[in-house]
Amino acid sequence: MKNRVKTGLALTPAHLKLCDDNLERAGADSRNTFVEKAIEFYAGFLNAEQNPKFFDDMFTSAAQQKMEQVGKSLGTGQYKIAVELAKLSRLFAAYVRFPTNQLDNLHRACADEVKELGSMPTFEGIYQSQQKRI
Repeated sequence: MKNRVKTGLALTPAHLKLCDDNLERAGADSRNTFVEKAIEFYAGFLNAEQNPKFFDDMFTSAAQQKMEQVGKSLGTGQYKIAVELAKLSRLFAAYVRFPTNQLDNLHRACADEVKELGSMPTFEGIYQSQQKRI
């Protein structure tokens, strides 16, 4: 830990409350650490013209955190969809008797349809295409 120099610093009660309310969010374990971080941030902001990398680093860090959150959310969503699809598949397989040799044809037809659409097929879209074939 760096040696600190004691200095007289006068703050309003409102500024102390801001400090105390945001200690955890700032990753600071004390008011001293919070004030040091605040000074470093503000000095970086003031010197941004001489150091454009300051905002680049700050933006990159924030963007990276957001991307990680999005990735986790998408992963969770994909898992939930996969579970629901597995449930539907099991229910469907339990009640429908479909010749095994036609399953391969069905798989190829569905894969081709998804490639052709370039997106997730919908029930309505498949229903309409089935009606056109009849």
